[in-house]
Amino acid sequence: MNKKMRLGLLVGAIAAGCALGADQPGIKDIPDMKAGLWESSTMMPASMAKPMHTTMCTNNAVNRKMYEDSHKSANSPCKNIHSERQGSVITQEIECNFSGKVTRSKSITTLTGNTEIHIETRNPDNTVETAIDMKWAGACPVGMKLGDVTGPDGKVMMNALTP
Repeated sequence: MNKKMRLGLLVGAIAAGCALGADQPGIKDIPDMKAGLWESSTMMPASMAKPMHTTMCTNNAVNRKMYEDSHKSANSPCKNIHSERQGSVITQEIECNFSGKVTRSKSITTLTGNTEIHIETRNPDNTVETAIDMKWAGACPVGMKLGDVTGPDGKVMMNALTP
């Protein structure tokens, strides 16, 4: 997997994890997502010519574990500055420190029932850094395990349940 694809996956995973965990104060408040196969399209206008498509076999327990894993590390490079939920829209401001470089971004997550999610991460100048569209696609295919994430080539890249 090339560096750009890894970066896209990383940003997508961070954004999705932040969106799922944005409704504080706790795990019980993670938005409900329909169990099964979710298709995701990630676009990073500044570094990708076309969207990266991935899929994930997931349910609320997997999402809860991803949230817990992303929030249990004291060494996390990102911290939540502000979170707010108004109906189906979650807004979050995040500050990250990667090797001494501090960046701030704002994510806006729009939930459509429990079958669609749109996430935009914006830079301080309000330009779109990342746009992710996720939608429920049906049951997980035979042979795909809960937590499996496939890349654009359809091959399993990782499993969210394994460290």
